[in-house]
Amino acid sequence: MLPKEYITYQDKLFWIYRKVKQSQIKEGSVTDLKDFWMCDVVVKSRNQNDELLLFLREIEDAIVTEMT
Repeated sequence: MLPKEYITYQDKLFWIYRKVKQSQIKEGSVTDLKDFWMCDVVVKSRNQNDELLLFLREIEDAIVTEMT
């Protein structure tokens, strides 16, 4: 499965793994969900009247190595 939505946050590229309404998550369990879904960052986003939590996974820069 290829990610469909990308976002730049603090000069790093992330793909949006999950979008969840903040009202659907119990207070204090955001960190548990972040760890369970193996996400690097969680940010808040406002969509009209709803506040969404975006669970993001970082897309790291490619590293070129030489094989001998």
